[in-house]
Order: sequence, then structure tokens, then C-alpha cells
Amino acid sequence: MDKKTTISVNNFLVPGYPDEFETKLLLSECGIPVPRGMRFLPGEKFEKDQFIYPVVVKVCSARILHKTDHDGVIMGVESGRIEETLKEFEKKFPNTPILVEEQVHFRGPELIVGALVDPAFGTAVMVGAGGVLTELYKDVAFRLAPLTFQEAGRMIGELTVAPAFFGYRGLKCDPDSLSRIISSAADFAVGIGERFSQLDINPLVFSGNKWIALDAKLVLDHG
Repeated sequence: MDKKTTISVNNFLVPGYPDEFETKLLLSECGIPVPRGMRFLPGEKFEKDQFIYPVVVKVCSARILHKTDHDGVIMGVESGRIEETLKEFEKKFPNTPILVEEQVHFRGPELIVGALVDPAFGTAVMVGAGGVLTELYKDVAFRLAPLTFQEAGRMIGELTVAPAFFGYRGLKCDPDSLSRIISSAADFAVGIGERFSQLDINPLVFSGNKWIALDAKLVLDHG
């Protein structure tokens, strides 16, 4: 990301409540690629030449987990519309940070990679068909965390969408780098410790020569 900020789970804008920008900083620190972007706090100055257009503009608040349900995401914003779009967001979401990111172009499946805490077995990691229809597809594989690169690869092979990773209709998606991201997500969840509750990277897409986390949510246990 553009801001080379090191962040810990004890140092969020709102203590204990990571927003999307902070979650992506944490993910990038453990090797999971994210789009280039910047978070703007209320009243902070914005300069149009900071970005390559088009960009995606998002409301950036840990209190708003499902941004699309609140019309909190606008894609394809060009330089001529960016200032107007930011003013619209400031009016719709007063006193709330705004995230501006590069718009990532991709071809192929949208995935979800996540982790959660099972009351009986502990921390588990998952991968599956993602995007806004995640709950409809229900094409997922689970393992306990942490897990090896090889075991992450076996998870991918269990998915109905698995052929997309191996050249189906000319799609180019690197299953090895996906396995590394799954393993990294598992290590990330375990590394947070007892405060970890849930991680959702959705969608995760393949663009250029790498998988990129377009959106991410982190939920911590506040006791």
C-alpha cells in the first residue's frame, strides 16, 4: 500500500475495532497482497494526482461491515468525478473515514479466504467461492489452523470451482500462490491469539500475476 505504516492489533484508529484499511495493512505485512490505497480522515486534504484512475471509493468504518448494503462503495471513479464523489460520501457518512483505492481488473473466479474460531476445535481456516453470492454457492473447504502449504493445496482441490485454477477455458490462476495465502491467513489468525474472532478476505481475485485481497474484515473479541 502507499502508506508504509506498520500497525499492530493494539493500535487502531478506534481501539479494538480495525477498519478495512487497517486490516489490509496487517494482511500486507504477512505477505497477502492488497490494492494500493489511502484512507482519508474527516477534513483531511485530498489531492487528485495521488492516484492512477479509475479508483474505487469506499466508506471505511469498522461499524459498517457490509458496505454495499449501505451504498458505501463506488467503482470506476475517474479524476473528473473524484472530488464530487468524496463530497457525496462526506454527506452520506459524516465524520467517517473514506478509503480510496486503485481499481483492480481481473478475469476469473472471486474467492473467499477466511478464518474463525470453532467453540469445540479452535481456530479454523477456510477457502471457497466468493463475491456477493458466497452464501448462495456454499462451495467451501475447511481445515484447522495452522496448516501446511500442502494441506492448503488439498483444500483448493476439494472445491467445485477448482478447475478454474488449472487452466479451465484459458483462465490463469496460480494455485500455489493461493495455497500460500491460505496458509498465511491461518498463521495470521493464530498469531493474533485469544482476541481473534473472525477474518474474511472477500473477494480475493487473481490480477496480473498475483492474488489480491479486494476487501477484508477482521473481528476481534473484546471480552
